[in-house]
Amino acid sequence: MKTHPIQEGIQAAKANMVPGAILIVCGVLLVVGYYQVDAVRNALGWVGELQARLGMGFAIPSTAFFGGVLPLVFRKLFLKEGSSGRDYVFQILFWGNMGLQVYLLYKMQAALFGVGPTWQSILPKVLVDQFIYVPVFAIPSMVLGYLWKSCHYRLDETRAALARQNYWSRSVPLMISNWGVWIPAAAIIYSFPLELQVPLQNLILTIWVMLVILITRDKTEE
Repeated sequence: MKTHPIQEGIQAAKANMVPGAILIVCGVLLVVGYYQVDAVRNALGWVGELQARLGMGFAIPSTAFFGGVLPLVFRKLFLKEGSSGRDYVFQILFWGNMGLQVYLLYKMQAALFGVGPTWQSILPKVLVDQFIYVPVFAIPSMVLGYLWKSCHYRLDETRAALARQNYWSRSVPLMISNWGVWIPAAAIIYSFPLELQVPLQNLILTIWVMLVILITRDKTEE
């Protein structure tokens, strides 16, 4: 019996409660450490300086590496799952583009809502991020992009896969599981200065991409 997309999303969110909770706790400790411990602030300072100096020249390749290349390398080393050259090209181009989107999103939000670590600045950024940018841009890109990849980059196979399981039944579970991790993660990210938001997003992204791959892969009927 097929599971309803909302139920599937809730199940996915529950399955990731423990790693998600660990991730959030580590993020909160990092925020506290950055604002209270000089050693932590100094350690992150050079990354922020690099991001501030290079702008999208840092955001695009770093996101392509953390979101695209690193998960494939991880799967090769620890899961013994090889990837083709086309997979690496897809991952680099896809996540490089996502890095550009996120970089522009963060800059736009900083201009609109300020950069201070206050709830008046953080709350509207999280709402715009998770309830406008994610459903309108991020989730469609991820669902359709990874489905196309799993269908060997063939449009006919992609259309057939969507006929078996439509877009909404794929995107709704991903959206719900996304909110379970990224609403608190986004609050943590926006607690940092603008120049550190993309680097921190990339650290969380490495774990999230693996979840995206699992949820959006094509499913066969029993």
